[in-house]
Amino acid sequence: MKRNSIFYFLLFMLLSFISPAQQIRTSIDTVVHVSCNHSFLGSATVSVTNPSHTPYTFQWSNGQNTTGQISSTATNLEVGTYTLTITDSQDGDLAIIVITIIEDECVMYPEPVFTPNGDGYNDSWFIDKAAFFPDMRILIYNRLGQKVYAHRGVYDGWEGKDLFGAQLPDASYYYIIFPNSSDRSKVVKGCVSIVR
Repeated sequence: MKRNSIFYFLLFMLLSFISPAQQIRTSIDTVVHVSCNHSFLGSATVSVTNPSHTPYTFQWSNGQNTTGQISSTATNLEVGTYTLTITDSQDGDLAIIVITIIEDECVMYPEPVFTPNGDGYNDSWFIDKAAFFPDMRILIYNRLGQKVYAHRGVYDGWEGKDLFGAQLPDASYYYIIFPNSSDRSKVVKGCVSIVR
């Protein structure tokens, strides 16, 4: 009887060693956050990195579920925290992943050079993401510190003219941009060159 107990114990240990429990390992492949001003929503893709017990069931907390693949993508995600539960088809093993989607900060990027020569290309100063700041204020100065341009409200492009509508000479000018004219704590500063 004692010999049988030892035999079964050794057999159990051997089987445990040969086929250990398979833990689901995952990787978060991509996370795309909500863009500034919600111009597009977020997404996330997660993959199983050790696929052995396919198919897998992917259950996202927002109801986007898939089965049979080794990866899953959730789309149209608003700002928030989402969980993904992955279950294998054989042992019912689980993996739970938590993903947080945030909103990207809107940051404007003024171009460093423009060429207002009337050829229809790059004739006005482009400020990327300016459309998201309808209450912006722009001040532009020459190298002597004289104000040559001022604008408040929706930006429609500066064409290199001074406050009186005359063409400014080719040179570098210094700008101060307040994304919100009533909030002076945030400011964008830099230099823009006119090259004709």
